[in-house]
Amino acid sequence: MKKFTKIPHDQTGLFWYFENDKEQPEPVQLNAEKHPGKLKGFNGRMQSWLRDGEYLVGPQLPPEQ
Repeated sequence: MKKFTKIPHDQTGLFWYFENDKEQPEPVQLNAEKHPGKLKGFNGRMQSWLRDGEYLVGPQLPPEQ
């Protein structure tokens, strides 16, 4: 997995969003076709920016069977 300090426009998949002042990362989805340059949280919010010190890690690979 790679670390991104800006939301990538060409990536799709499940990422971990490390937000300032939060103990746990939040799972978010990126979809380069539907919402390029935006992350979508599982609570329904969409965001097109990362603040200083925030970052994404991903994409998360699916588990092996």
